[in-house]
Amino acid sequence: MKRRHDSIKSQINMMQIVVFLPVILMIGVLLSMMAWQNSQYRQSIRNLTMATEFNFDFKSNIDYKMYRIVIGADTFQTLDPYEDLENSRKIFEELKESTPQETSKKGLDGLLQLIGILEKRIDDIKASSIFGDYDQNMERLEKDIYVITDLIKESMSNYIYNETKTLESMRQTLDEQIKQAIALCIVISAYIVICLMASFSAFGKKITTPMEELCNYTMKLANGNLNVSAPKSNIREIQMLSDQYDQMVVRIGELISHIREEQELKRKTELKLLQAQINPHFLYNTLDTIVWLAEGKRHEEVVEMITALSLFLRTGLNNGRDFITIRGEEEHIKSYLQIQHFRYEDIMDYEIDFEEEIKDYSILKLTLQPIVENALYHGIKNCRKKGSLKISGWLKGQDIFLRVEDNGIGMKQEELLKMRKLVRRRGEDVDQREGFGIANVAERIRLNFGEAYELSIDSQYGVGTSVTLRIPAVLKC
Repeated sequence: MKRRHDSIKSQINMMQIVVFLPVILMIGVLLSMMAWQNSQYRQSIRNLTMATEFNFDFKSNIDYKMYRIVIGADTFQTLDPYEDLENSRKIFEELKESTPQETSKKGLDGLLQLIGILEKRIDDIKASSIFGDYDQNMERLEKDIYVITDLIKESMSNYIYNETKTLESMRQTLDEQIKQAIALCIVISAYIVICLMASFSAFGKKITTPMEELCNYTMKLANGNLNVSAPKSNIREIQMLSDQYDQMVVRIGELISHIREEQELKRKTELKLLQAQINPHFLYNTLDTIVWLAEGKRHEEVVEMITALSLFLRTGLNNGRDFITIRGEEEHIKSYLQIQHFRYEDIMDYEIDFEEEIKDYSILKLTLQPIVENALYHGIKNCRKKGSLKISGWLKGQDIFLRVEDNGIGMKQEELLKMRKLVRRRGEDVDQREGFGIANVAERIRLNFGEAYELSIDSQYGVGTSVTLRIPAVLKC
C-alpha cells in the first residue's frame, strides 16, 4: 500500500514537473480569454440594459409631462421636463464613451441632436401663453413633441439592434476562441497522456469529456439552436464558462424577443394611428346632421344616415382583421361618402367605379378612406366651384390599381414636392397635417407588400389632384 502511495506521489510529482509550463500556459490563455470576453460582454449588456430602460420610460414621461403642461394641469416648475432631457444627455454621453462601434456612436450623436431639437420645441411651448395659445401648443405637441420622441425611441431601438448584433459577433469570436482553447487542451492532454500513460489516463478523461461536451454545445449554438443548455462539469473553470454561455444565450434570446415585440408594437401603433384618422369631428358633425334631419321630420333620411354610419363603423372595425375585400372597402367608402354628401350636397358629387373582377381580392382596411377624406377636406372644400370625386379600380397583370381623383383646388409645385417627400417617409419634418393619413397608407402598403408597391400623387394647382395606389392581387380574407 505504501508502495502504491509512493508510486502515485512520484507520478504526481513527475506530472507537475513535466506539465508545469504547458498547464500554466493553458490556464493563462483560458483566463485571459474569459476575462476579456467577460469584460466586453458585461459592458455590452450594461449598455443594452441602459438603452432598454431608457426606451421604456423616456417617451411616455416626456409626452405625459408636456401634455399635462399644455392642457394647464401642471407647470414646468412642478414637472420639469428639462430634467428628463438632461438625464437623457448624460445617458447618451455615457453610452457613447463605452460604445466602440462607430455606427452606434453616430446614432448616439444623432440622438443628442434630437434632444437639442426637442428642447427647443419645449422652449417654444414654455415661451408661449399656456391658455392663450392652447390650440397652437396642442399642434406643437402633436407635430413636434410626439414626433421627436417617436424618432428618439426609434433611434434608440436601432442602437439596441446594433448592440445586439455586436453581441452576436462577440459570440462568434468566443466560439472561435473556444475552439482554439479546445485544440490547445487536446494538445496538452496528448502530451500528458504520452508522458503519463498509465497514471494520468483517468485524469485526462476527466478533463477531455466535459470539454468535448462543451464543444458539441457550442456547435449547436453555432447552428442557431438557442434552446440547449450548457453541459455541467465538476471542473470549476469549465462550469464558469458553461454558466456564462447559458447567461449569454438567455440574454440574447430575451433581446431578440424584445426586438420582435417592438417591431410588432410599431406595426400595431401605425395601424392605430391610421385608424385614428376617423376624426371625432366627423362623428360629431354626422350626429348633428342626424339631429337636424330628425328635427325637420325627415325620417327616411335619418334612417339612411344612421344606416350609412353603422355600416361605416362596422366595416372599419372588420372584427379586428387587418385585411378586407375590395368589395368591403368599396362599401366602406360608399357609406362614408353618403354621410358626407348629406352635408356637402351643394359642393360635391362623387362616383365609384371598380372593375367587378377585382372586388374579391384583398386590401388593407382603411386604405382609401384617408385619401378620400384628404381629397374632400383639402381639395374640394377649398375650391369655389362644385367639386367632383371619382374613385376607380382596375386589374393590370398581377397588380391592382386604385385611384382617387378630384377636381378641387389642387397643389402648387412646392406643395406637391413636399407631399411626395412625406409619402416616401423622408419628410418627417414637413409641417403638412393633411398628408399624415396618406403617408401612413403608403407606409402600411410598404410594410405589408414590400418596397415595390407604392402610392403616387399627381396634382395641378387649380385643376385637381390624383392619388394612385398599386397593390398585389392577393386573396387573404
